[in-house]
Amino acid sequence: LSIPAVGQEAKIIVNAGQVLHPISRYLTGACIEDVNHEIYGGIYSQMIFGENFQEPSPQPPLDHFNVLGGRWTLTDDGGIRAVGSDGAKIIWDGPAFSEGEASVDVWLTEATGGNAGLILKVNDAAEGADAFNGYEVSLESPGILVLGRHRQNWEPIQRVSCPVPVKQWIRLTARMTAKTIEVLVNGKSILTYEDTEHPLELGQVGLRSWQHDVRFRNFSVTVAGQQHVIPFALMSGKNSGDAISGMWRGFRRGAAEGDFSIDKQSMFTGEQSQQMTFAGGDGEIVIANQGLNHWGMNFIKGKPYSGQLWVRATNATKIFVALESQAGAKIYAEKGLEVKAGDWQRLDFELKPNEAATNGQFAIKLKQPGAVTLGYAFLEPGAWGRFKGLPVRKDVAEGLIHQGVTVLRYGGSMVNAEDYHWKHMVGPRDRRSPYDGHWYPYSSNGWSIFDFLNLCEAADFLGIPDLNVNETPQDMADFMDYVNGSTNTVWGAQRAADGHPESYHLKYMELGNEERVDDSYFEKFKPLAEAIWAKDPDIILIVGDFAYTQVIKDPFHFSGADGHITTLAAQQKILQLAKQHDREVWFDVHVGTEGPKPASSLEGAFSFDTALGQIADGAKYKVLIFELNANNPTQRRALGNAMAINAVERDGRMPIVCSANCLQPDGENDNEWNQGLLFLNPAQVWLQPPGYVTRMYSSHYEPNEVLSQSEDPDHGLDVSAQRSADGKTLVLKVVNLSKDIKPTTLVIRGYLPVKQTFEIEELAGPLAARNTADALDQIKPSQKSWSPHFENGETKYDFPPYSVTVIRLN
Repeated sequence: LSIPAVGQEAKIIVNAGQVLHPISRYLTGACIEDVNHEIYGGIYSQMIFGENFQEPSPQPPLDHFNVLGGRWTLTDDGGIRAVGSDGAKIIWDGPAFSEGEASVDVWLTEATGGNAGLILKVNDAAEGADAFNGYEVSLESPGILVLGRHRQNWEPIQRVSCPVPVKQWIRLTARMTAKTIEVLVNGKSILTYEDTEHPLELGQVGLRSWQHDVRFRNFSVTVAGQQHVIPFALMSGKNSGDAISGMWRGFRRGAAEGDFSIDKQSMFTGEQSQQMTFAGGDGEIVIANQGLNHWGMNFIKGKPYSGQLWVRATNATKIFVALESQAGAKIYAEKGLEVKAGDWQRLDFELKPNEAATNGQFAIKLKQPGAVTLGYAFLEPGAWGRFKGLPVRKDVAEGLIHQGVTVLRYGGSMVNAEDYHWKHMVGPRDRRSPYDGHWYPYSSNGWSIFDFLNLCEAADFLGIPDLNVNETPQDMADFMDYVNGSTNTVWGAQRAADGHPESYHLKYMELGNEERVDDSYFEKFKPLAEAIWAKDPDIILIVGDFAYTQVIKDPFHFSGADGHITTLAAQQKILQLAKQHDREVWFDVHVGTEGPKPASSLEGAFSFDTALGQIADGAKYKVLIFELNANNPTQRRALGNAMAINAVERDGRMPIVCSANCLQPDGENDNEWNQGLLFLNPAQVWLQPPGYVTRMYSSHYEPNEVLSQSEDPDHGLDVSAQRSADGKTLVLKVVNLSKDIKPTTLVIRGYLPVKQTFEIEELAGPLAARNTADALDQIKPSQKSWSPHFENGETKYDFPPYSVTVIRLN
């Protein structure tokens, strides 16, 4: 048994009679956006991931090549085509060599943008734009030969002018020695380079495309005087006719014969739809979906699941929908649906599984000759599994309520996507167009800003949407009619048609996220703000500012801004604009809480608030934090969040604090933001330590901050204290950053407890502690009663190592 050491004695002094200021009820919020599939695969009740069939089909394996990114398809002339991507490459599986020659014909399809060509002496290659060591020799229209070196990065060497015609075959050749490369274009030597700095002497060869739709043919390699002509072909035994949207899988069961293909000519929405054909034989042709990234669906025995399918068929046929085990060994529920000949038609269905399953799939089947095109598929739990009838997972919404969330901000980097526009989010969700999202290139508008507002309304959260700052003024005026306007307006009537006849009574909205707030931002903000204020003078607009990692001493000369600005001149213009219109404007800044202490951006945020006060000239404003950000969901981050909220409470100026990210599907982190407060999988939800901090602080909220201070020789003890409106309750929130127990003298002035026993809630554990799907309660708060002995207003308490403690005195 390991017993933590005991640190030096500390003192906490609280003067409950000295009220400093009121504090907001909205310091326990969360930021929800579709980073790591918080929405699609998360809170959205839609169980199918890939509902619009927009994901491209997986790359078929190529014979003699290792495919690393992109989409490579064979062409009729024996060549291969690479659709424009960020650094897609294929590597010949032949031997590495130092001296020799590689040659290929290149056909560029566009007059500008991107390049394509050979990669040489390749080692340590993986998917990713610069994920390899090697040289690159590329052609770029209208007339550039590019030579560069990759060492898991990009190091440009030379750019040389040469003829690079579009839509013509160009012969590109590279001749190599141990340290030199000679490049020929159409047989003419264009450059010779000797690498004396970082020579790469041995490796394989391949082809690479950078943001260009390119074709290659006649690829050959000469080693030791022997030429190898390398054909482009699919690996033996692979069916090149099977094209299945990437989040779906196809099966031929029994002796059924048929195929799968992609329709890019007459799609339902977006850029493609899915086709499936039963050609003959006995059995089934099946396409199946297993949810987010194929992790499996959760089915509850005897509970109804409702869905719809948009389908088209040239000839009448019958399809079947089913709930199955993965690979279809068990059928839990199945129903036949008649498809009429003709254009797109919607088929509704209900399925009730006869068995529970945690790793199931939804299947669409043909059992007799016929063909259908699929445009959209939807499956969700019945009313039993949804929150108040909304397209929201009931357990997730209830988890947020249990967490004590008081405010939700819907936004973040997701709103910066070019096609993130609110008018694409109205009307029937099955007809909304998919788009290239910031976090996912095949994003759906199935769950929208208005689904978010409906959730906040039903759960009694303060809901604040974030919108793209590149919306037009007219569209923002229409937005205000949609959310707050009368049904006598065009867009108010559309809101009613979409199922919400009453106004949303929206009070706050943000424009942009983590913006460089300069003159360019101001020129976008001004017409939007004026259009919005003209429609609703009571709305408070929030500027999507960024983070300030250094304290601002001079509003017009500083450094450390993540937006790379050095002056608050644009913020001053926004304040002046608000003053001219007699409006109030708020500013959203973000703070790092990687932990255990908050980052310097917290002090930067407070100094930003002070600096705005120096230039406001009477304008009404506030600063808030919509994102406490980290890269972990552990106790370490819980301490950082708690300290940040304590500091905001002591400061008293900020009306809102939200922590990112609100949710995280377990095991689905595909970027650096591994920081969910509430984790989930298809079957359950559970809180992480920083989520418990939200719950603790929310459940023990009192409205008035009182004077408190920590005297700790180790500087590891942090405190914030509040009292109730009637003065009968006093709450202490204490963070111990030390690895040791912290014996502490508590000095309480201006308050005499009546009860002898008080409530304590405490979250303590190792910095790396977190909860998992198999151990939901590995770290959670403990509740206990405490009966201290007060003498002259003083008592003792030992704060555990790495802990957040809430003491409630009555």
